[in-house]
Amino acid sequence: MRDTIAVYSLFRDSEPHLARTLAQFEDLESLDYNFEYYFYENDSKDNTVDLVKKWMEGRQGEFLHETLNAVKFESVEDVERMQFLCECRNKCKKLLECSKSKYTILIDSDVIFNRNNLEQHIQGINKLKDCVLLTPNVRQNIPDYHSDRSQDSYYDVCPLFDANRQDALAVSDCPFKNGLDRMKWYLGEPVKCFSAFGGFALTYTDILKKVKWSTDGLCDHVNFCVELGSHGLVYVDPKNVVRVELDLKNVNLTHLKNYSKQQKK
Repeated sequence: MRDTIAVYSLFRDSEPHLARTLAQFEDLESLDYNFEYYFYENDSKDNTVDLVKKWMEGRQGEFLHETLNAVKFESVEDVERMQFLCECRNKCKKLLECSKSKYTILIDSDVIFNRNNLEQHIQGINKLKDCVLLTPNVRQNIPDYHSDRSQDSYYDVCPLFDANRQDALAVSDCPFKNGLDRMKWYLGEPVKCFSAFGGFALTYTDILKKVKWSTDGLCDHVNFCVELGSHGLVYVDPKNVVRVELDLKNVNLTHLKNYSKQQKK
């Protein structure tokens, strides 16, 4: 019997990239697994709800959408935003309480990925016997201002803390500061972390059901990884590359360059 994979994702005003996201989910369906979809949405002003509902027809899973009239935060590490995100993530997690799936892939709806990324995660988590969350090398379309190694850089630095709880380098090809971690990164070996996410993270469904999202002010995924830590380890796989495409008109590149220089001191 084929294993089942639960796909978990949140949406809000996602129409600009929704066609791509749904096509990527369809790409996963060409793999030799059964798929279930667990989606949560709130307060969209565009056609997100109708498009997702139509796409879900004939597929296994649940789609919860709510009108909460909630504040729409910018993509910043704000305490109220983190608390609200935790509430949304836990609502989505509750949808899969009865799922019999073996794995759950936690996906940010704006991440660019394909079926090879999922296959690589499954192979990786099975090789790493102590791993309970495997996260990718998520790239952004901003150059490595730290060491000028690449024309892109690691994106999801807010939840990334190394095994010694040291924070991450921003706008850098390799986000780790520790020398051994950097060596593993460039050798393409998985790196142990205290917490990480990366927008395309694989875990075991049975373990996911035992934990929740919460925040003490840090990124919503940090405490989530702390709870996962009682069941095993979190890793980043530098060879498993997914992407986000930022609208650079809304990014202060000069500020990022200066911030990167400060990190070198």
